[in-house]
Amino acid sequence: MKVKKYVLSKIFIYLTFLMAAFPLLTFGTRSILTITWSLFGIFFFFKRGKYKTKLDSDILWFIIPFFSLILSLIYSDNINYGVNSLIKMISFIVIPFIIFLNKHILNKKNSNKVLYVFSISVVILVFYQIINIIFNLDFILQNLTIQEIKANGYQSISQIDEVSVSRIKLRRFRNYVISISNTHTTYQGLWASFVIFFLGSKFNKVKIKVYKGLILVTIITLIFWIYFISARMPLIALLISSVLVIIFFTKYSKGKFYKISLIFVIITILSFTFKNPFSIRLKEYFNTGLTLLEKKSKTKDFNSSNVRNGIYYCDLWLIEKHPFFGVGIGDIQDELNNCYNKKIGAKVYKWHQYNTHNQYVFFWLSSGFIGLLLFLSHLIMLFKKAFRNNNYLLFYFSCITTLIFMTENLLERSDGVIFYSFFGAILFASQKTNCNNNFLIKS
Repeated sequence: MKVKKYVLSKIFIYLTFLMAAFPLLTFGTRSILTITWSLFGIFFFFKRGKYKTKLDSDILWFIIPFFSLILSLIYSDNINYGVNSLIKMISFIVIPFIIFLNKHILNKKNSNKVLYVFSISVVILVFYQIINIIFNLDFILQNLTIQEIKANGYQSISQIDEVSVSRIKLRRFRNYVISISNTHTTYQGLWASFVIFFLGSKFNKVKIKVYKGLILVTIITLIFWIYFISARMPLIALLISSVLVIIFFTKYSKGKFYKISLIFVIITILSFTFKNPFSIRLKEYFNTGLTLLEKKSKTKDFNSSNVRNGIYYCDLWLIEKHPFFGVGIGDIQDELNNCYNKKIGAKVYKWHQYNTHNQYVFFWLSSGFIGLLLFLSHLIMLFKKAFRNNNYLLFYFSCITTLIFMTENLLERSDGVIFYSFFGAILFASQKTNCNNNFLIKS
């Protein structure tokens, strides 16, 4: 009997390791694996008999926000869209549920292995893309093609200024990266920022110089990767969250803290000063300001910043119209599209389905102010658990995701919802962090 339980526990752990390698898996494979892992997790839970884990009330903070979305179907007209949206987000509650059922297996040792598997997966994905880019530099660096010139609303290259040429080439580069990885650059930046911090937290614990050097090279490579794919918010979240960890969890003196802060400031200034993919995106935002596109706007006027301005304008307009109950998860996209068409009118909003690009607004517009409060309560619980257990990694994870929720709907995409629910639940359910690491943890 004990042998059987041991085998079952090993199978569950190996399936969990495969789950952690999701950056390398196709969307179809992820779905099949998630279903298999979930069913096995439930089966293993019941097979343990008297050794079952008690499902504590903490799980409620993970599932209640999702149920507020389900309730919003009551006043949604477009039920099919609402149900499809909930199915896409189902990992938000399924994955934490399975982890909480089997959290005794995911002890600190196994959780660390899971984090290493994820880190290796992200590194493999990044190096795969770097190799592809090296072999396709001619395509990436070539002059603008006739198709690109016309697609951006110009007749000839002579009509395009240098800044616009750089922006179009950057868009080409980012589209190429997305095409070979099947992952948006924002999500890659999110994953990489998490791996950077995790590996950095292990740096002082590693005694073998070769491994230490390997970790350092990996961290530097990932930082430059975030920089070159111009994943703005993940890089900003990395810097802000790292500073906050230093403030709340380290034994650094004020002098050392000021020096580290100065380094971050210098990095930020250099990012603006020299021409690079990151500065191109940031300067675009500052040049655009809060301007909105109009019906008469031409293709050459479109950029990521003014398109987002229109999205946030419609977000606020809908919140003002439906502050208490929202519009229902089934109608949120229809209402946004209606605003894009009637209030803005630019044709770019007909090319794609633009969501709220803000997870907080998504909950507010889907299930009202109560839904937003429930989601915020969930986030607050993550921070409380991080402080209570002195868990700097959970704190960092909560910081970066809370910040990126301001510009992305992480929970509406497989890349985001699996990352958030999987590591959020594992870190939340893990035991108290060992406080002997002088690099990160207070004594």
